Amino acid sequence: MHSQGMTYSKVGVILTMLLGLFVGLQTEVSAKEQDDTANWTREMAQNYKNTPENTPENIDNFKDVAPDYWIWDTWPLRNRDGSLAEIDGYKIIFALTASKDYTWNGRHDVAKIRYFYSKDGKDWKLGGLAYDPDKAYGSRQWAGSAMMEKDGKVNLFYTATGRKSDEETTYEQRLARTTLTFDTDENGVEANPSGKHEILLEADGKYYETQEQKTGDIIYSFRDPWFFKDPKSGKEYLLFEGNSGGTEKACEAGDIGSTSFQKNHDVPEGAEDYNGNVGIAVADDGDLSDFELLPPLLEADCVNQQLERPHLVYKDGNYYLFTISHKFTFAPGLEGPDGLYGFVNDSLRGDYKPLNDNGLVVANPEDDPFQAYSWAVLPNENVISFVNEYKDENGEDQVGGSFAPTLQLDLDGDETKIVGELEDGQIQYPDNKEEDENEEKEQTQEWSAEDADKFKRTKDNTVDEIDLKEIEKIAPDLHIWDTWPLRERDGSIAKIDGKEIIFSLTAPADVLPGKRHDIAEIRFFYREDGGDWELGGKVFEDGEALGSRQWAGSAMVDDGELHMFYTATGRKGEEKLSYEQRLATASADIKSRYGKISFDNWSDHEVILEPDGETYQTMEQSEEGDIAYTFRDPWFFQDPKTEEEYILFEANSGGTPAERAEKDGKEQSESTLYNGSIGIAKAQNDELTEFKAQDPLLEAEEVNQELERPHIVVKGGKYYLFTSTHTNKFAPGISGEDGLYGFYAKDLQGDYEPLNESGLVLTNPADEPYQTYSWTVMPDGKVISFANFADLDGLTIDEIGSQSEAYQFDHFGGTLAPTVELQLSGKKTKIKDILDPGVISDEKGNGKHKGKGPKHNG
Repeated sequence: MHSQGMTYSKVGVILTMLLGLFVGLQTEVSAKEQDDTANWTREMAQNYKNTPENTPENIDNFKDVAPDYWIWDTWPLRNRDGSLAEIDGYKIIFALTASKDYTWNGRHDVAKIRYFYSKDGKDWKLGGLAYDPDKAYGSRQWAGSAMMEKDGKVNLFYTATGRKSDEETTYEQRLARTTLTFDTDENGVEANPSGKHEILLEADGKYYETQEQKTGDIIYSFRDPWFFKDPKSGKEYLLFEGNSGGTEKACEAGDIGSTSFQKNHDVPEGAEDYNGNVGIAVADDGDLSDFELLPPLLEADCVNQQLERPHLVYKDGNYYLFTISHKFTFAPGLEGPDGLYGFVNDSLRGDYKPLNDNGLVVANPEDDPFQAYSWAVLPNENVISFVNEYKDENGEDQVGGSFAPTLQLDLDGDETKIVGELEDGQIQYPDNKEEDENEEKEQTQEWSAEDADKFKRTKDNTVDEIDLKEIEKIAPDLHIWDTWPLRERDGSIAKIDGKEIIFSLTAPADVLPGKRHDIAEIRFFYREDGGDWELGGKVFEDGEALGSRQWAGSAMVDDGELHMFYTATGRKGEEKLSYEQRLATASADIKSRYGKISFDNWSDHEVILEPDGETYQTMEQSEEGDIAYTFRDPWFFQDPKTEEEYILFEANSGGTPAERAEKDGKEQSESTLYNGSIGIAKAQNDELTEFKAQDPLLEAEEVNQELERPHIVVKGGKYYLFTSTHTNKFAPGISGEDGLYGFYAKDLQGDYEPLNESGLVLTNPADEPYQTYSWTVMPDGKVISFANFADLDGLTIDEIGSQSEAYQFDHFGGTLAPTVELQLSGKKTKIKDILDPGVISDEKGNGKHKGKGPKHNG
């Protein structure tokens, strides 16, 4: 027994020692975590550029939600866990406000916090002041955050700026808090600001610069308290904007970047005065009256002076740290836009990495660089901001002072992208987000005759005349027309082993141009670093594809596998050429060997969609009198908001002409024969071999018969729907021309509005109305097409076939036309430049016009 007792004793001693060691290690780790401050270095703060993933649309108009007040920095009422809070079904947001009796630039000196309320998160009504200004600290109050406890008490954290006793305006800043409650009834929301005001934190001079320590000319920072409860530890914090403390300022190696970067980077004098940081303080009690300052989460010494309104979003185990900054607050030698910047880490403290490599998450459009500011990312990935100083439709500078359109952001690891846009100030709360996302479209949008007839040529939509003889053909032995690029699943331009790939409808060049459609085959071309396009060959093995010939489609690569979508026209072996059209697909492995591209191991070819006769017209219905039949041009599209996948296609509304007229309660007329539509079908499996047809995205009944090659480009969360059509496909009385037409919506299902009022985006010159056709818009706005018929001396497209064979060959292009660079700006577009033929991206050698083709004369 004695020896057994000795054994237990020894075990106890060992356990005690291990426990002590463990506690010591934990203490050491905790201390290390507490002192672990990340650096935003000068090396990181490089290479900023606008992309579709970070740039929203131009703000062309907005709703002034409170006409008597300027409104700027805005934040929602949240629960203690950070989720969006509601009170009896009401949503509440707070904002800095100032009477419009004061100037826009003078608003900061008189700022007060007011609240707004809404039932649906869209229509905000001004409530009033959130507190009694006479009881608040500071000569004015700047931004903060608001958190509601379970008993309904609201903690309003704010910045107390200046002092009431100051004879002159000063910029001293302290972090303060007050409490209030809200009463609600059917008439709205009323604040009860009954809580005391208290100062929570002041700069300590060690971690956070005091106003006396400040050097340089840019405003001092100790402001913007943002409440955050760590979901991992349960601890509660205030984040805030600060400046690094101390009186000795210098740009150290850790502020600059890697050793190799330091060797080639000169830091200009004065950069040491830029010392912004993201501060943090931990709550010492549950009452949130006592906070302890901790070392900053992030420092931007020698990089940026103001890391404004810092806040955290927790998703999938990652901490996303966001802040906003102005262009002018970057240190000398650095240049970043007014924007939302972000960083990500797998713990609250530690080595935060810039999102998207350099931190830029949202930037204003290049042509309107100050249109919005003060972005705040909410837990649901909505991003709110305010309209700042923007340019109106005439390019004149204007001031905003109200809620900007809300952006929808996708946070995916260390990358972000804008995937949508909501209404001004809209926030998707849990009770209405699902309703918003799943709301069924009431009816297909119509392209009306009234809109289409607004067509007119301008310098912004009319390409310059081209000389067919000066365009070098990429394949002299072939006619080349409808062309599309190889894209990634998300729609971006793909590269295989450094090579871009395009696909085209082709036919031997000795076939009459008008007969090429009857023997069309899909061939592919590839090139590297902007070089010449090289013919790869036929895409499909002889006899394998469906149809007596193949018409246009689209191509997507995923994990090295090509997914080809095409139109199977007619039937193999048919005795008489038919115009039946079905949507088909096949897949293959993409190979790159010895600088050549090939496709191997083809799957079976499958029909993925045929018309049903109700939503989409069959060939038999069309033969009852319509002027042409369409069910073709499948275009693969992944919706960036939902990642659901679709096929867009050209079609006609279902029914015979007589049936359609009867359904609409009209007598059949010549206009009844025009029933073009843009169809859509949703993928039902990951293999993309099964699709379910939905109602059309757009119909053009009694307006147009052929809405060819429809496709969508998403920019800044807006959906741009494009289609090509001919002048002779417009209904009687509508004076449209051969052109690229486009429509604009805030989500995939609409409502689509015509771009530029009529829908016209690009057209040919009046003297050469058929010189190019079949336009396809790339993700960055570049537009490819093919050289069609030119120099016709007034002949119409319908008269060409009656001319001599020599005439037809001589006046047909049959190759890639000069690329058009298009600017998409809200509901308006314009031509920016004309590039060389075949330019589909900004890769090396593919950039701006190099003088080999015509420049735009607009």
